[in-house]
Amino acid sequence: MPRLLYINEKFGHDATIILDSGDACWISVGKKGVLVRSHRHSFWGGLLGGLFGPKLYQERNIYQALSVAQALAATVRPVPQIRCKDMMLRAFCTTVWQCSSPERVKAVLNDPALLAA
Repeated sequence: MPRLLYINEKFGHDATIILDSGDACWISVGKKGVLVRSHRHSFWGGLLGGLFGPKLYQERNIYQALSVAQALAATVRPVPQIRCKDMMLRAFCTTVWQCSSPERVKAVLNDPALLAA
């Protein structure tokens, strides 16, 4: 079962979720779009993975990111552990939570229709 490492809504909007595979996914939602990166969960990976890990999803057009977030929110079931006030962050976190590996996260975020599969 995945676990939530942290959610930050005070100084930016980001979160880190540890997937079943042991990889961590860092999700960042901001005024300039959405970025999701993957890294191995460890002390240094936790500090630097969000900066240097491979990009799984990036959308620089905030309106397109909002459209994807709305599609994701309409498709995924709520997760009680994820209590974000920000709808976009909650939608992306919930979707990442329901994926078992970074490869699945990348596939689903880049083609939300795969969630139904």
